[in-house]
Amino acid sequence: MSIEVVSQRHKVEKAVEKAMKEAATMIGGSLSGHASEQAPADTGLLRNSITYALGGEPPAIAQYTDDAGEQTGVYEGSAPKDEKNEITVYIGTNVEYATYQELGAPSIKLPARPFLRPAVENNQREIEQILEQCFRNL
Repeated sequence: MSIEVVSQRHKVEKAVEKAMKEAATMIGGSLSGHASEQAPADTGLLRNSITYALGGEPPAIAQYTDDAGEQTGVYEGSAPKDEKNEITVYIGTNVEYATYQELGAPSIKLPARPFLRPAVENNQREIEQILEQCFRNL
C-alpha cells in the first residue's frame, strides 16, 4: 500500500491572495467613502477627489470635478507597488491643499480639519468585519 501526498499550497496561496485583494478593495472603497463624508467642502473638489488604489494599480477613479463642474482633476499612473510584493491599499487625494486640510497650517492660521485619519481610526470594526467576511470561507 502506498500513500501519495499532494501539496495544495499553490491553491491555498492563490485563495489567500484573492481574499486579500478583495478585502483591500472593499476596505479602500469603504474608507475613501468615509473620508469623503468627513472632508471639508467649500467647492466639493477635495471631497470628490478622494479615492483608493491597490498597490501597482490605477486609482478607482480616473478624474473628478467640483460640485459646480468648474474645477477638474485627473489621476494618472498607478499607486506604488509594495517592495515586498504585498497587497497594499492607498487611500487619499492628489488635491494640492489636502495636506493643509488634514494637518492644518499654523503659519497661516488654518486649523486642521482631518478627514483621512478619522476615516481609518473611526472604522476599525468595519475593517475587521470586511477581513472576517473575506477570509471566512478559506
